[in-house]
Amino acid sequence: MEDYFNCYRAQLKEALDSLDGSVLNAVYHAMEKARQTGKQIFVLGNGGSAAAASHWVCDFGKGINTQASRRMRIYSLADSMSLETAIGNDFSYDDVFLEPLKNYLNPGDLIISLSVSGNSRNLIRAHEYARTIGAYTAAIIGDYDGKLASCSDLVLTIASRNYGVVEDIHLTIDHAISQYMKKQNEQTAV
Repeated sequence: MEDYFNCYRAQLKEALDSLDGSVLNAVYHAMEKARQTGKQIFVLGNGGSAAAASHWVCDFGKGINTQASRRMRIYSLADSMSLETAIGNDFSYDDVFLEPLKNYLNPGDLIISLSVSGNSRNLIRAHEYARTIGAYTAAIIGDYDGKLASCSDLVLTIASRNYGVVEDIHLTIDHAISQYMKKQNEQTAV
């Protein structure tokens, strides 16, 4: 196990070191713009990335706030199992994010999709729809040349095909941006 862990740690470090800081900064600015203008942010993902999406919602919906800070309107569409399974059963799993977005998404809102492969049809359909109504889309994906990249306004590619490494970095990005926002809120409140 120790040898495997050392190999995994090396893969994680290599992927972290290769992140494009300017794109990470663009993700932060897109989120901050949505927060400052009262736009909604929807974080999407499947499987472990759905769990990460819920984690993002917790950290940005609660974790960044100080007494006087402007609140972020952030949601994970994977958090309603009854709605997700109804859509999957009655329509298609490809539509589990698209259908709720038809109810809630407005022009200028932001969608952030977390994916290892970047090829999940439900995420692609959500981004394609978002573009038709004037919402902004960001994808944080593994290095598979996934189709999600071609239908997103902003793409942060994690240089790994190891699902664990990619999902670890989804959370690392969440923590880095949310902690930075909280620090900014604390400085503004002083």
